[in-house]
Amino acid sequence: MNAAHYHLLLNHMPIWATIFAMAILLWGIYSKNNAIKKLAMVGFILAGVSVLAVVQSGEEAEDIVEEIAVISHDDIEAHEDSADISKWLTIMLGIGGVAGLVMLNIGARGTRGLFWSLLLLGLITLASLSYTGYLGGQIRHAEEINASSTGEATDGPDALLQLEE
Repeated sequence: MNAAHYHLLLNHMPIWATIFAMAILLWGIYSKNNAIKKLAMVGFILAGVSVLAVVQSGEEAEDIVEEIAVISHDDIEAHEDSADISKWLTIMLGIGGVAGLVMLNIGARGTRGLFWSLLLLGLITLASLSYTGYLGGQIRHAEEINASSTGEATDGPDALLQLEE
C-alpha cells in the first residue's frame, strides 16, 4: 500500500467522527447525561486528531498522483486548499472537545453554551469536510486512469499498485 491508499482509507474518519460526536452530544444534552456528553467530547477530539493523519497522508498522496498525466493539477490544488480550511476547523472542534471535557470534569459553569457552540462549529466543519471530500472525489481514480490507458478497467487495490510500477 502507498500513501494514496492510506489517504483513501483515512479521509472519512474526521467526517464520521464529527457526525457521531454531534449526534452523541445531542443525545447527551437531551438526556442531561454528563457521561454521554464526555463521550461526545472524545469524539470531537478524535476528529481533530484524525484530521492530522488525513492531511499528512494527503500530502504524500499528492506526490504520487501529481506524476500521473491525466490527473488535473487544478483539481488537486482545489482539494488541498479546501482541506487546509477543513483541517483548521476540525482542529478547533478537537480543541473545543478538550475544553468541554475539562469543563465537565471540573464541574465548570458555561458548558451548555460551549456545547451549542460545538454543535454549530460541528455543522460548519462537517460542511467543509464534505466539500473537501467532494473535491477529492473529482480527482480521477486509479481504475479510471487504468481503463483509459489500457482500454480495460482494473478493480480494487491492484489499480493503484500498478501506478507504483
